[in-house]
Amino acid sequence: MRLLHQPVVLLCLSVIAGTFLALPAKAQTGIDRVQRRNGIDSGEIIKTTALGVTISKGGVTSEIPAEEIRIISFAGEPPQFNSIRRAIGRGRFDSAQESLAKLDSNDMVRPEIRQEFQFLNIVCQGNLALAGKGNLKEAIAAVGSFLLDNRTSYHVPEAIELQGDLYLGAGEPATAQKKYETLAKAPAAYYKARSAFLVGQLMQREGVPSGAIEQFDAALEFAKDNPASEELITIASLQRAVSLSATGELEEGLETIKRTIVSAPSDDTQLLAQGYNALGNSYLAVDNPRAARDAFLHVDLLFPDDPDEHAEALYHLAIIWKRMNQPTRAADAEQRLNDEYPMSRWTGR
Repeated sequence: MRLLHQPVVLLCLSVIAGTFLALPAKAQTGIDRVQRRNGIDSGEIIKTTALGVTISKGGVTSEIPAEEIRIISFAGEPPQFNSIRRAIGRGRFDSAQESLAKLDSNDMVRPEIRQEFQFLNIVCQGNLALAGKGNLKEAIAAVGSFLLDNRTSYHVPEAIELQGDLYLGAGEPATAQKKYETLAKAPAAYYKARSAFLVGQLMQREGVPSGAIEQFDAALEFAKDNPASEELITIASLQRAVSLSATGELEEGLETIKRTIVSAPSDDTQLLAQGYNALGNSYLAVDNPRAARDAFLHVDLLFPDDPDEHAEALYHLAIIWKRMNQPTRAADAEQRLNDEYPMSRWTGR
């Protein structure tokens, strides 16, 4: 289950949720199913590592790298895992955590299933903490324990990223950066690109746009010619444009963003929302709140289907309306953010 940020987290989980709505319940079938970036592999998982899994079918084995895996549904896992994953995909970390609390890991025979159970728990605990609904230090410790106890889990890269997110949320950007940089030690180009992207986002957030641009450039270089990095390339390009705007190169930054928006398919509402949010952030970087407001309103009014992107737009709109002496509209945006996305990281900021 890929934990892409923002840091990230609902972009891939929404794909997972949709997949499981279409799949039959299979906890009793004796078959492991690997939902990949493109397609599904079925068979028996015979080995797991931090870099991926090995699956056997009909005597033929194949290795699936971790960056290709969206989710693995293990034979014999509790059937509740499916609804828990769907809840996580919708950002309902509270209800997912409640469902997990009703399960007993002692009933889970396969070590892979126990690892999955522990991973789902830290995903819920971590994201609740980031949303201001839990203790960040306790969540950091929980992720650390998972990493110590489950070094052969294909979830290790995601757990490292989550740990970095938690340190950043706890006001420790230097430690967060070290965690993100750990991903670059993996041999796969995808994780080197992911590492650079996350460090770039951190620098962007910390007000170091020139450093962010260097990291986004590195991410784009590592990601090229890598099919697993298609989404990462788009997001890194948009965020690079935001940082470029912050350095004073507004026109060049806007050109990149507008080109992405214009070329986006009309039904790709997620990409359009990402584009308009990037546009809004670029205008905020040059202190143009009115233009930023218009960009974020595009997300709110036209492309609200992606929870994380819509939550970000509402977060910024609440602040912008206050700056523009529109307290009623500011209160409305803030209220909708709290009501519609109570578990979002944007709500917890």
